[in-house]
Amino acid sequence: MAAKRYERNRNLYRGSSYYTYGNVAYDIQPENTPYYTEEEEQKSRIAQEKAQKAENRESRITAFKFIAIIVILFAGSIAFMGMHVKAANETIELRKEKTQLSDLKSSNAILEAELTEQLDLDYIKEQATTRLGMAEPQSYQVVYIDVPKQSYTIQYAADTTEEKKDTGFLKFTNWLKKD
Repeated sequence: MAAKRYERNRNLYRGSSYYTYGNVAYDIQPENTPYYTEEEEQKSRIAQEKAQKAENRESRITAFKFIAIIVILFAGSIAFMGMHVKAANETIELRKEKTQLSDLKSSNAILEAELTEQLDLDYIKEQATTRLGMAEPQSYQVVYIDVPKQSYTIQYAADTTEEKKDTGFLKFTNWLKKD
């Protein structure tokens, strides 16, 4: 029996001419990976996809906020420039009106000076008596009235309506409606 074992071992090692120390078995990787590693990989992949989607959503929200801020700043700057232009136009119009008022005042002063130069009371009295047939009142026609010192006067307001004070927003909307 020992001879048969020797013969079998000899046939087994016949092609090799060297001696191997230790284990001769190869490290074999199993062909099928265990089921739990595939599930773990799938869970990690799903978690990565969720994280990527969340990151994309956050980046879209951040981009939207950034765009909204830029649009608000742009609209605010346009409104500011519009209000500045409107204020400048109103200032120019006010200057024109003031110059026109000063021109009218100077014209009135010139006309008043001419009127006082041409006003001759003797000429007026002569025209009234000769051309219009007027006469001076007689002494019995003149009546003098004594007004007490504690007199009072009732004054009525000519215009009781008040002009509305527009706020900046109402002025802006009215300005937009004009154009």
